Amino acid sequence: MRTTGKLVLATVLTGAALFAAVGPAAASATSVTGAYAYYDPSRNNFGLQDNKADGNGVFIEYWIDGVKQSRIVNYNGNGTWRDFVVTTGEGHSLQWKVCVDISFAQDRCSSLIYDAV
Repeated sequence: MRTTGKLVLATVLTGAALFAAVGPAAASATSVTGAYAYYDPSRNNFGLQDNKADGNGVFIEYWIDGVKQSRIVNYNGNGTWRDFVVTTGEGHSLQWKVCVDISFAQDRCSSLIYDAV
């Protein structure tokens, strides 16, 4: 009887460990003054927020497997969000950054974030 109890406990603990290891990937996020962005791998979704009333738009630049994609832009002003779904299959590398589009000057960008699609 004691051996059966230990076997059941070991099976339950092993199953819990496997579930924890295979859980969904966490969303990654980054920001610079005036812009905030995240990528949620469970939904293949970017979120982009303009969070400063400075007259500048914000954008995300991203690359899939090293190939640059079209910018995701939000020119709707302070406090607005833009959601964008990445329409590619799974198993690809993803690099991205969020930037503030500054007219007649260098854009202000975050460091690159490395994810997987």
